[in-house]
Amino acid sequence: RGRPAAAAPGRALRAGPSCAGWDATASGARNAATMPPPAAMRWARAPVRGWARRIFGVARQAQLAWSPAGWRRGFAAASATEAPSLEFIRNVAIIAHVDHGKTTLVDQLMRQSGMGIKVTERMLDSKDLEQERGITILSKATRVAWNGYLFNIVDTPGHADFGGEVERVLSMVDGVVLLVDMVEGPKTQTKFVLQKALQRPEMKPLVVINKVDRPQVREAGEVENDIFDVFAAMATSDDQLDYPTLYASGKVGFCARSLEEARSENRPTDMLALFETIRDHVPPPKPGEVDPAIVALDEKCGGFSMLVSQMDRLPALGPTVTGKVNTGTLHKGDKIFAKTLEGEIVDSGKVKEITVVQGVTREPIKKAVAGDIVAVSVSGFTPKWTQTLISHTKVPSIPCTAIDPPVISVRASVNDSPLAGRDGKYITMLSIGERLEKEAMTNPAIEVIQSPQRDFFEIRGRGEMQIGILVEEMRREGYEMSLSPPMVVRKKTEDGVWTEPWEEVIIEVDNEHTSTVIDRMSTRGGTVHEVTTVPGDRQSIKFEIATSSFLGMRSWLRDATGGTAAVVAEFKDMRPVGPAPPRERNGVLISNNTGTATPVDLTKAARLGKLFIGEGVDVYPGMIFGESNDMSDIDTNISRKHDGYRSAGNLATPQELKLEQALTYIMEDEKVEVTPKRIVMRKVILDAAERKNAAKAAAKGG
Repeated sequence: RGRPAAAAPGRALRAGPSCAGWDATASGARNAATMPPPAAMRWARAPVRGWARRIFGVARQAQLAWSPAGWRRGFAAASATEAPSLEFIRNVAIIAHVDHGKTTLVDQLMRQSGMGIKVTERMLDSKDLEQERGITILSKATRVAWNGYLFNIVDTPGHADFGGEVERVLSMVDGVVLLVDMVEGPKTQTKFVLQKALQRPEMKPLVVINKVDRPQVREAGEVENDIFDVFAAMATSDDQLDYPTLYASGKVGFCARSLEEARSENRPTDMLALFETIRDHVPPPKPGEVDPAIVALDEKCGGFSMLVSQMDRLPALGPTVTGKVNTGTLHKGDKIFAKTLEGEIVDSGKVKEITVVQGVTREPIKKAVAGDIVAVSVSGFTPKWTQTLISHTKVPSIPCTAIDPPVISVRASVNDSPLAGRDGKYITMLSIGERLEKEAMTNPAIEVIQSPQRDFFEIRGRGEMQIGILVEEMRREGYEMSLSPPMVVRKKTEDGVWTEPWEEVIIEVDNEHTSTVIDRMSTRGGTVHEVTTVPGDRQSIKFEIATSSFLGMRSWLRDATGGTAAVVAEFKDMRPVGPAPPRERNGVLISNNTGTATPVDLTKAARLGKLFIGEGVDVYPGMIFGESNDMSDIDTNISRKHDGYRSAGNLATPQELKLEQALTYIMEDEKVEVTPKRIVMRKVILDAAERKNAAKAAAKGG
């Protein structure tokens, strides 16, 4: 009674008397038919009231939506928090180039899983900067229940500066979905992330060619051949070359098994092909082996172990580790230890909570089982990267690959400009240090070192974009600070030789810019190792260059190529320190008075060079407001009071620099002032006379 009957396609089903007012589409019944046989039998035979009681309990019986779609959502929700047996678990990462649509694709998977999640656009891009820039900065792991299977899906960053995120999460998954734009094809940053994944021979890849609904599509087979060439160069096993290829539109929300099907009038209307391919192609997780002697000693947890793959500090939960359970099981309240790679027990505490993320909602679970990806909140200590959480001291630590070290550093100190404290909420060294230490705990690619005099913090990272993102986040949170020019992280060998980092840089540009880029990189000491032709009348050039010589090149490439260049830089090795790169920047225009920039004075100053600020900006002595036409610095007044007229001609649009551009623009005697409302450059010594005296003293000393 009330059980739905078959209906014509597209026609709504109407319930019997016991479910008056119930309405559902035929798609819900179709989804029921695709369930595994045991679930389908329960669907067909179990009374509605009994089924609801077993899944949700008597208390929630009245809340259950009496429709096939509602039943499916209830089944998914019930199985998403508690892990099924291993054969029904799939751990998979989605990797792609910046803005190729991977976050949108994950949105569709959550929307169509039947879990009843309310999905918003770019749901996993939880940070404002991620949504603004269209890139994924921090990796997120979420779980999706579909037709009796549990998919742990990891959305990974697509920019090389955030490669630390990529490396640590790929150890949690058994397969990767490579998402490639139908028009652009595989890009340099796609290759960077894919190479990290394919370094594990057992990793199972599958390819999704996205945005097939775009009008500008390439000829059939062209993108597929480009993708195969990438796999042929990077695969570490023959099985990785035997990957399935799907065709999808994450924006529209469909996935097909062939290009012809995707372009046909009867193309699919859902992501079923992707769900089924992940289920069939990606293997279930394999738990590690545990010594029977350890199991006998640790009967309750069976020798639990989990590598620290992701760290966070959550409100009410405290230090929380996300990772894949390697062996054993874990329950709330269990005692837990932290063991280093060398096998030393360094900390101990208790399990405060075990949680998982469904969509963007964190839910507690009863226990963690081997093969599942969970978050373990601990009390009593704070775990660290490369450590292993274990339930017994005899359980061995889990080996892990080293994360590439940071290559550049920036010094952050209090803002000491004349306008300090006017915009920010957090302005002291203590508050800045606390925020940086929090970031270092959750981001393995960031290191924070306090100076012996405690007058600055040295922030170390992989690139100017990564450090720029961190400082931009702090700025929006209300922090004020001053930043020094980026410096390379040098190390001293046992022989007393100072070394600096070198990077392997791949630059992809249009053919017309190739010679210009090679000339520029050569003048900075870079050497060309490989030049290959890529689709779209473009060339990919591989260089080796010192990190110190490459600083600022991203901004130059953006300007020289009109924003069409793609750059990937990866740490190569440490080599003896070489000569400093030649100075390529002109002098700067400097304000010599306090006030507000006027259009009359800015128009006059524009004859001396290009401007970085517009009218109405507050200025002070020593503040940089433009670049001069020659190599000399020019101090001038741009804040005079003018009576009777406002302008002396048309004022050119200023070239405002973003934070990363400003960092790589400034020189040793300059720094960047960062507040919630301002990003401006200034001289370290504000007074012009003092700067001249300091320059003379330095010249005599040299």
